[in-house]
Amino acid sequence: MEADLRFSRAVMTMSDAGRHLGIPQQTFHRWARGYERGGPLLHVLGTDSIRQASVPFIALAEAWVLEGLRRAGVRPHLIRPALNKLQQEFGREYVLVSPALATDGISVLWDFSRTKAGAGLIEGRTGQTVIREIVQDYLTYVGFGDDEYPNLLKLKPFEPSKVLIDPYRSSGQPVFDGTGVKVANVAAMLKAGEDPGVVAEEHGIGIDAVRAAARVLLGRAA
Repeated sequence: MEADLRFSRAVMTMSDAGRHLGIPQQTFHRWARGYERGGPLLHVLGTDSIRQASVPFIALAEAWVLEGLRRAGVRPHLIRPALNKLQQEFGREYVLVSPALATDGISVLWDFSRTKAGAGLIEGRTGQTVIREIVQDYLTYVGFGDDEYPNLLKLKPFEPSKVLIDPYRSSGQPVFDGTGVKVANVAAMLKAGEDPGVVAEEHGIGIDAVRAAARVLLGRAA
């Protein structure tokens, strides 16, 4: 895995990762650092400062799926033992991004939540079918390679504009589909005070794409 850019190359900071995925930055930091009951939930890389890029592509995909589990009623602060159980069942380390998570994986999580060790893992009002459906929906944003590990991530917060992260293109930076224009470059021009129409013309993208970059990365309308 060390030679694979999906796992070894940091593509953004934790703060930027949360912003691109639509996950509160504090939440992303907590997932990356771990809870009292266990270690980190994401495979981030070590750095000297939180301002340095530490999030590889694989951790972005993991965080996206973990957000789906959270929205489905799974409590992330209790999930570390459950992930350990999944790792044993699946025989692989990166279980959050296993294609089987939405099927066999949910069954494992559900059964584990019924044990003493997994008590409280899943909200009482949440059913197994609901969890499976939500996780399946989140996994539609993840593309998988022949090795059954993610190799593409579509970023929902930018919709209806289509923004992709391909770890093997554009240094793993988010780009607008069909143009290859980096979202960060669009946001940088807007932040510098450039007119949205000029930015759209400069990059050959629609005004809606420019507005999406402003909304997600700058937190404002364009």
